[in-house]
Amino acid sequence: MPTPVRKEWPTPRAHPRYLLDQRLILRAGSVLHGRTKDISEGGLAATVAGELPADTPVELEFHFPGNSSPLKITAEVRYRQGFQYGFRFLEATREQRDLIREATVRLPLAP
Repeated sequence: MPTPVRKEWPTPRAHPRYLLDQRLILRAGSVLHGRTKDISEGGLAATVAGELPADTPVELEFHFPGNSSPLKITAEVRYRQGFQYGFRFLEATREQRDLIREATVRLPLAP
């Protein structure tokens, strides 16, 4: 069996990713549900039961562990493979960025 080749990204990621497994609500004309996979200051990855084309703006709503208030943030679809999606946050407020930074301190790094 051949050894798998590890794919290298052409440029390093702007922000480290942290594991986050939480329920996710997406609003993009209709309401879809999913689960987050990982998060960074710039966006998040999720599994979503539905189809969203690239560049679609969406509102994401999810909780951080130990936080009773949901984070609602606008994002756009940047990547899709099957039901796996990558979202880039759009115009995150300083308060939203601070909340993400504070929450990720307690989360494990994604591989």
